[in-house]
Amino acid sequence: MPRCHVTPGRFSPGAVLAAAALGLACAKSPPSTAPAPVPTPPGRHAAPAALTIARAPLPAPNPKLPPVPDVDGPLAIKVVYPPRNAVIGSRDSNFVFGSVGNGNAGLTINGNLVPVWPNGAFLGWVPNPPADSQWYDLVAYTLRDTVRLRFPARTREGLGPRTPVTPEVTELAHPVVAALRDDSLDRTVSDTDNVIIGRPTPTGDYKWFLFPGTIVRVLEYRDDMARVQLDRGQDVWVERRDVKPRRRAKSAKPLRVTHASLASGRASVNLVLRVASPPAYVVAEDERGLTLTLYNTTTSTKLRKVSDSLIATATQSRERTRIVYHFTLTRPVYGYEALYAKGILKFSIRRPPVVDPSEPLRGMTIVVDPGHPPIGATGPTGLWEPVPTLAVGLRVRDLLQARGAHVVMTRTGAGPVALGDRPIFARRANANAFVSIHLNADADGQNPFRDNGTGTYYFHPHSRLLARSVQDSLVPALGLRDRGIFYQNLAVCRPTWFPAVLAEGLFIIMPDQESAIKTPEYQEAYARGVVGGLEKFFATFER
Repeated sequence: MPRCHVTPGRFSPGAVLAAAALGLACAKSPPSTAPAPVPTPPGRHAAPAALTIARAPLPAPNPKLPPVPDVDGPLAIKVVYPPRNAVIGSRDSNFVFGSVGNGNAGLTINGNLVPVWPNGAFLGWVPNPPADSQWYDLVAYTLRDTVRLRFPARTREGLGPRTPVTPEVTELAHPVVAALRDDSLDRTVSDTDNVIIGRPTPTGDYKWFLFPGTIVRVLEYRDDMARVQLDRGQDVWVERRDVKPRRRAKSAKPLRVTHASLASGRASVNLVLRVASPPAYVVAEDERGLTLTLYNTTTSTKLRKVSDSLIATATQSRERTRIVYHFTLTRPVYGYEALYAKGILKFSIRRPPVVDPSEPLRGMTIVVDPGHPPIGATGPTGLWEPVPTLAVGLRVRDLLQARGAHVVMTRTGAGPVALGDRPIFARRANANAFVSIHLNADADGQNPFRDNGTGTYYFHPHSRLLARSVQDSLVPALGLRDRGIFYQNLAVCRPTWFPAVLAEGLFIIMPDQESAIKTPEYQEAYARGVVGGLEKFFATFER
């Protein structure tokens, strides 16, 4: 097919519109010399009064969303996603979004009609640029004007065949004894985020949260990861930088627990173990049970038990080179934590809160986390995620305080807060629950017209009920598709001392949803959905 091109200034408005409708602004236009959109001056002949322009239909309006405002400004194409010269990660099609400055405009991207909302925002699901034309040609037009933009975007096909990457593997002839330590962490051991992450595979999910100072045997290095042995039956992968070889140590001797007792406390039941150095461990959880396994550890002492209304049974057993402590609870698991300091491993099982069913939030400490910055998603008109999440978070705070809750905010201003600090704030506040407020965006290759709505995320099983409660409250409040609740490895959901969830109320990349979250009434709806979920969750606890 011959290359097609619309030259600014050579056609009347009617001819320009006809050209757009016929798809003459196709994917293989010759390179443009203009670095920015170039307006097409009106022609000499006026367009007929009944003339209309080719426009892609909009999705059916959602009556729960505030109407998208009308914008009738000058045409100006701005592409927000993908970034200029970005490598598109999808196989054949992807989304492109931004704004054209006029809600009455039509828009084509490489000849494909793309919807434009009344405020000028656009979102298109279009084929990726061909390998020999690594750009998007955008043509926006009204009855009066036309602008064009050639926007460079690369694809995997356009980059050519990729050289296979061979991992750099170093197998050790003899295992090396090492201590685990992340020198980048400048926090005390009493904060549960100061851990070394262990995975079942180099790219697997997080499963082990190991204390600094844990002794392991290093078996091999692979790129920036190391395979280490917790005991003869369990290998895990940790970051290579966390492995500190001990030159004089020839073996990782089994640790010995010299004292084990279970004691009742006001806020928790505490397993206290005396052991000379931090053992490698893992915690398994089900609805009413917790199992603490210590690797490469032995004992000759018996567990001293205590009678407590939270504990149905408490057992200690030995499995080869491991000690296993199992607890069956009389109530669903609410929270727990493992801390090591000065020769003592303390494993605390948290008591559920005492709740007044008529005022379930009164007296509860809730940590509200307005998601981001320093990073965050951006919508078609340039709305940055941290701006509306803070507005929603402050409304959540006010609603919770009105219901008698004590609220801790991870941020109250526009300044950045480190991701790792947010759960630590909650731990130090002794939170009863943690909720992080976010706005979603799709990954390359996912069609946002099909995959958008409300979703809530959790990591530990004891946070699942909170996730379900928040989700069930948010969906009717926001009126969007129910995407459900998801298990996801998210930093703010990983603390164990309290239930923690992350809410993705809507998709900021959808023009109508981005427009809605700018309004006070929809921010209030989001906030009421979150608070309603928290209220529903705590109402499940009996006095």
